[in-house]
Amino acid sequence: AGPRSGRAGGGDRNGEHTGYLRMRGLPFSATKKEVCGFFRDYCPVEDSVSFTYRSDGRATGEGYVGFGSVEDSRGAMTLHRNMMGSRYIELFISSKEEHQRSVARAGGH
Repeated sequence: AGPRSGRAGGGDRNGEHTGYLRMRGLPFSATKKEVCGFFRDYCPVEDSVSFTYRSDGRATGEGYVGFGSVEDSRGAMTLHRNMMGSRYIELFISSKEEHQRSVARAGGH
């Protein structure tokens, strides 16, 4: 996808913000607290942080986070490609529906 489409490597970065973001490139050991620390200036909701897992239970390095407002999620996009530990985190616009599907798939994780 080219720069005009607003889709870069599997996600939307220029569409309508909903208060939720998808993260890619997370350290496999990332915790909810670490994700909230990464977004500390943008009012992340700790209970909203979820991670995705492979069928064998291993982390995929992707996750979702909700924010207190649409403005906070929009502001948090400025952290796209910032570092968490030794990894850079890619950020994409998500939705409440996508977030809820992720939480349902994660089950007991």
